[in-house]
Amino acid sequence: MKKYVLGMDGGGTKTHCSIFDLDGNMVDLVSWGKTNHECLSGGYDELKIELGRLFTYILNKNGIGTEKLGKCVFGLAGVDTKRQHEFISNMIRDLGIRDFILCNDSYLGIKAGCENGFGICAINGTAFSIGGIDSKGNMLQIGGLGEISGGDFGGGEYLAGKAIAATYNSIFKRDPETLITELFFNILDIKSKFDFVEALKGKIDDGTYKYDDFNKLVFEAANKNDAVAQDLLDDMGREYARCINAVIANLDFCKQEPVEVILAGSIFVKGENPRAIEKIKQDVSLKNEDRKISFKVLNSPPVAGAILWALEQNGCKKHDREKVLRAFEQ
Repeated sequence: MKKYVLGMDGGGTKTHCSIFDLDGNMVDLVSWGKTNHECLSGGYDELKIELGRLFTYILNKNGIGTEKLGKCVFGLAGVDTKRQHEFISNMIRDLGIRDFILCNDSYLGIKAGCENGFGICAINGTAFSIGGIDSKGNMLQIGGLGEISGGDFGGGEYLAGKAIAATYNSIFKRDPETLITELFFNILDIKSKFDFVEALKGKIDDGTYKYDDFNKLVFEAANKNDAVAQDLLDDMGREYARCINAVIANLDFCKQEPVEVILAGSIFVKGENPRAIEKIKQDVSLKNEDRKISFKVLNSPPVAGAILWALEQNGCKKHDREKVLRAFEQ
């Protein structure tokens, strides 16, 4: 009986799910909605419904039953603790898939971006998370836990919130002036600061804008040398660097091994100003002068990492890594 693997990258905005055969050929790739239980109004109950719909759709579409699945890999945002891992694992088993790895989505970027399968991945998409895997297979996630981990200083929603606060504090609390204010006034079509809150909430409530759309204003202002926007990007980069340094310090990376740092998520990949990334490179390199550190923005979708990991787990030692990655470029 021919076997297949299922790989998934599930986030707070969108989800990618793919099927490959064990020869490394893509069968299907499906885009879906959010599958982070923390971003779903119905929490875990809604997540189970969404996963059930997604698995049923992609498997039925391709005439594949769960009995034809080898070991699968699912990376989900919101899998941050052992309790969450156990709860969602049981959920997936209830849906008929028995053999799988479930992990935080940050680990997928390592498998997609690091040819040797170990390194560090920093996610800056809807949310914030950093994961590491050392050469011995030890895994560690830093951040992504809100106030428990000292606050999440990254992600589209974080940066959008900082843009809003910078404008509000500037126009009402006499904080430094910022070009972000002018950009907000233009897109909200207002002229008075007293209309700012009403217009902002109105545009969000009526669906004109999503909350995290406003992170783009920080990049636009930074590109025009706005000091406030540049400081926001510096602060974000500084916190990512702290978390990356924490992964290096707490995992067992040999001094002789180069450490690859993968930068993934829409803010890193599509952000129109490199300031935060440059800050990360600077701070991590300074803290680890005795190590060889390399940095790479992930151009492949993280779901490719789920597939590569699944093929590896199914004993496909000779699968063509580049062939799998190319399949996602189609």
